Amino acid sequence: WYQRRVREAVVSTQSTGSSGINAEYGENMSILFLAFVIGAVSAQAGYPTITVQDQKGEKGGSIAASFTLESSEIKLQQSDVHVDKASKDHKFSPVRFSVKMEGSGSKITGTITGDKLTCDDQSGYLVYYQRIPRPPAHGPPPGSFMLMIDGCPKPPRRSSGRPTFYY
Repeated sequence: WYQRRVREAVVSTQSTGSSGINAEYGENMSILFLAFVIGAVSAQAGYPTITVQDQKGEKGGSIAASFTLESSEIKLQQSDVHVDKASKDHKFSPVRFSVKMEGSGSKITGTITGDKLTCDDQSGYLVYYQRIPRPPAHGPPPGSFMLMIDGCPKPPRRSSGRPTFYY
């Protein structure tokens, strides 16, 4: 496709004596850019809204955190919902806690429960749908929450006062 368009532009340039290739290139790039922007917007538009709150627990204690995924644009499936722990070196691993979910279609609700909390559990966590989303330009990613453990050293803080989310 690309080679054919270049050939057509060269033939156009030879027959008219103008630099039609620049106009063709600019037009093609505009179309590609527009397709990219529309694809990016539609990909974000279909991503569900994820609601979850920061959590606090005691060393040796337990937690129960609720989360919700909602979408009017796509049919949600429980098998596509994941909960991962984010490490300081920006790696993700599945949570060691129990995750139970209800619902499908336009809304899924879930509960994350864990006991015998340790200082290693104090971290950022991410509830996401299908794949880990790209990091946002500002603030924590949607679906993220911090688990703070009383009796453990506090994680480093950003200038906003919110603990650093390892993302």
